[in-house]
Amino acid sequence: MRVYAVIGYPLNYTLSPNIHNYVFSALGLDAVYVPLKVSPSRLRHFVEFARDSLSGFNVTIPHKVSIVQLIDGTTGPAKELGSVNTVVNRDGELLGYNTDYLAIRQALSERGYSGGDALIIGAGGVARATALALRDLGCTRVYVMNRTVERGRELCSLINSWGIDCKVLSLQRDFGAKVQLIINATPLGIEEGFPIDPRNAGAELVLDLAYRLSGDTSLVELARSESIRYIDGLEILIRQAIEADKAWLGSFERPDWREVLTVLRGR
Repeated sequence: MRVYAVIGYPLNYTLSPNIHNYVFSALGLDAVYVPLKVSPSRLRHFVEFARDSLSGFNVTIPHKVSIVQLIDGTTGPAKELGSVNTVVNRDGELLGYNTDYLAIRQALSERGYSGGDALIIGAGGVARATALALRDLGCTRVYVMNRTVERGRELCSLINSWGIDCKVLSLQRDFGAKVQLIINATPLGIEEGFPIDPRNAGAELVLDLAYRLSGDTSLVELARSESIRYIDGLEILIRQAIEADKAWLGSFERPDWREVLTVLRGR
């Protein structure tokens, strides 16, 4: 049996096992996917365990950057971002991928995003993956809004290095600019209201990387009520999981993300 895992800390809640085990079952594979709570102090020990015992694994908070120094190499966007969320074990060689980037780029491209000005709320690893996807889809101006302005500046510096105009802002209700796209790369709106009204910002499309299994986040509720197109975090979670399965399994008949979403919400 092939064994796959997701690691994080504290990893109190994850839908990843539901997604991957559904795909494995649908493909008739003798494989299982399990959650593993791995603290930062145990990460190096885990990597050596994984090299001998796992066929691959996903990486979530807080290990996406620190894992890079412990594996054997990175590919494509993971190399450029210095951030990994998927690791493939090829005969003991551990290679890192970033399927967050792939999922976000796919979803934005399918919705017709064509490079208009964007607001990113948040400055963590998934915000970086989003910024790279925006660059590769032709974006030329980005606003970064973050509670910690210094972290926002770090992301803006990276975005500027790609030749994209970037301005960092503190988290505020009215930021005084118009954008085509708003991206939420924080947990804002899961439990409480969302601080930005997409209509006031002129947004035509909203991407919320937060999600609720039942019901919508506050940002998606706002977008829906204002007839603004949106992409929710569950779609991205499923898309990146399917891309991880592709990295692990190679070519296979991939399920549509909507099919997996129906299964998730039916459980």
